[in-house]
Amino acid sequence: MLPILPDTAWLEFRGASAKKGQNKTTHQALVVDATGREHKCFVKASPDEYPMAFAEGLAWLLAEALDLPRPGFAALLVLPVQKLKLHMELDQYWMHKQGALAFCSSTVDGKHISSLWQWLAKLRQAKAFKHADLARIAAFDAWVDNQDRHTGNFLRTRGGEYVPIDNELVLYNLLWAPRGLTYNHNSLLGQAQGLLGGSGYTKFVDSVVVASQKHDAAFLAAAPALQQFIDALNADPDPATRAAFATAILQFLGQRSQPDWVATQLGVIP
Repeated sequence: MLPILPDTAWLEFRGASAKKGQNKTTHQALVVDATGREHKCFVKASPDEYPMAFAEGLAWLLAEALDLPRPGFAALLVLPVQKLKLHMELDQYWMHKQGALAFCSSTVDGKHISSLWQWLAKLRQAKAFKHADLARIAAFDAWVDNQDRHTGNFLRTRGGEYVPIDNELVLYNLLWAPRGLTYNHNSLLGQAQGLLGGSGYTKFVDSVVVASQKHDAAFLAAAPALQQFIDALNADPDPATRAAFATAILQFLGQRSQPDWVATQLGVIP
């Protein structure tokens, strides 16, 4: 189960994020977990009608079960908005908010592979797509229906691993599309097709299919924690509605975790 921490766990503002993207609440803070251990984290919240924190938490649980590279610590956190406003300018939505559910994850000792020089960015991207982590991330995104993955939202660590970040658009067709939110679909598979040659792309697709063979076991391992997490975050007063919501998510992930699902989607004979 992913921890859900009270607002007192947010100890200290450590700086605004240099790359906030569309989420202007993103910042670094010192967060203490239930054991008293402190973590330097990236923290972000969203308006109540958006399931960002839920989606990020669910993605982290699945990445943990899959042993995908990820931040070492993650939690949901009741963000003390008025304290944050002392350090950051927030838009009008947050003016009278006292707290908001946020997602926090420990900082990763890594860097983006982007560059001001286009030739260097392409060189770094080509190198990244040769690493096994990229195929694993692409397979993961196909499994969890992540509609926004590109080479700008993973980090390369000093040890050479590639760590995916910003997983909020997972379960897109279950969580986001019904709210009328639309995004341009971004995927590593799409980028690979444009970046790699024909044989290089074929090899990458084959690696994605191989990586997807571990999804079934990961789903079975994660299912109890997923059920507990979904139940804890679902505030609907109707038990039948809560049960139907959890069932829909687990069936969606279970079907897509089958060994031949990704292969079939990509037109590859398993």
